[in-house]
Amino acid sequence: HSGFTAEFTPREVGPHSISVEYNGHPVSGTPFIAKAYDAKRVYVGPLPQGHVGKPLQFTVDASQAGEGNLEITISAQGVNIPTQVHPQGNAKFAVSFVPIEPVDHVISIYFNKEAVPGSLFIAPVVGDFPLVTGSSLSHAPLGVDSYFTMSNVAGSLDDIEVNVEGPSGQSVPAQVKDAGGQTFKVEFCPRVVG
Repeated sequence: HSGFTAEFTPREVGPHSISVEYNGHPVSGTPFIAKAYDAKRVYVGPLPQGHVGKPLQFTVDASQAGEGNLEITISAQGVNIPTQVHPQGNAKFAVSFVPIEPVDHVISIYFNKEAVPGSLFIAPVVGDFPLVTGSSLSHAPLGVDSYFTMSNVAGSLDDIEVNVEGPSGQSVPAQVKDAGGQTFKVEFCPRVVG
């Protein structure tokens, strides 16, 4: 037999001293220190609603979880957002980021590569003004229905006025449709090149 396996189950967070002897003599390196941790003891404070361009901050408390590495990733529509983690002492942290668009931001938090309770977290983010997006704002094929979206619209369909003007100043009909969630879709069909 070339080796032995010993198992133990830590019952509390913190350092556990492991002494190993062979033939009545301590083996090299003994005692070993196993640092027990519990990712379930990481607590994340409430997430306030965020606003585009304004720092959003929340807290993470790992003071009861033992020693370990905290990993925090924040993303919007699959794109990672720069994040600042400010130590507050005693394994407590203030986490902040600046939302870049009015969409839910996804926050994943891991402690020693284990997800903490509640991860993935969602931070709702709104803008302070409507955001207009879509490729048809820069180019649209002739004779094909094109559209763009308006998001973070606080009002109703009656509050939106869209004018699409062709190259000679002629009006191009545009239709605005409510897409739900403070978002509207504007459709138009270019009839002249330019």
